[in-house]
Amino acid sequence: MIELRRVIDLDVAPGAVWDRLWDVPALAACIPGCDAVETVEAGHRYRATIRDKVGPFRIAIPLEVAVEATPPSRLAITASGRDAVLGSPVKLTLVASIEPGRGGGARLALDGRGEVGGKLAALGQGVIDRKTRDILDRFAASLAALFARGSGAAAV
Repeated sequence: MIELRRVIDLDVAPGAVWDRLWDVPALAACIPGCDAVETVEAGHRYRATIRDKVGPFRIAIPLEVAVEATPPSRLAITASGRDAVLGSPVKLTLVASIEPGRGGGARLALDGRGEVGGKLAALGQGVIDRKTRDILDRFAASLAALFARGSGAAAV
């Protein structure tokens, strides 16, 4: 089990964060290794492919992504797929919550879990945890930069 937790403080109003989270191409560009995203049903279903290196393995995981929205402050995301070469299954559940932050800004809280199986899981929890932290750090920095273009932001 992989814990996915991060808080990102943004110097933009909560409503602006909500609106920008629905800019799927811009958001996908913030996800490390996401090189393809397709809208299946706007606001509900997407497909994405994640390519990365984990330990000695190069992976390419096509994901089916489902989103349940509770406007204007909560997104529940589930994603699942299987690496095409290794056959390793990947599952993810994530809740993104937007709350008022300091000085009129917003606080984006990410809370979720992931599971990997097969050869990826055989790498061990330490390798998986380090990779997860790296991905979350890069995502937080990219998301903060997305909002900073015109209005400053900081990741925590």
